[in-house]
Amino acid sequence: MQSAPGGIVTRTVTSQSIKLATMVVTTFPIVCVYPFLQKYFVKGMMIGSVKG
Repeated sequence: MQSAPGGIVTRTVTSQSIKLATMVVTTFPIVCVYPFLQKYFVKGMMIGSVKG
C-alpha cells in the first residue's frame, strides 16, 4: 500500500493476486452447480462400476 498526496491510499496488483482471483472466479460456478448435479455423477459412477 502506498500513500498518495491528499491521504489517498493506492494498492498495487500483483500477478499472484490475479492468479488467485482467477481461480476463485473459475471454481465458484462449479461449486454452486455441483450440489444440483451430484445425483447424476453418483449414478454414472454406479453404472460404470457394475460388471456383468
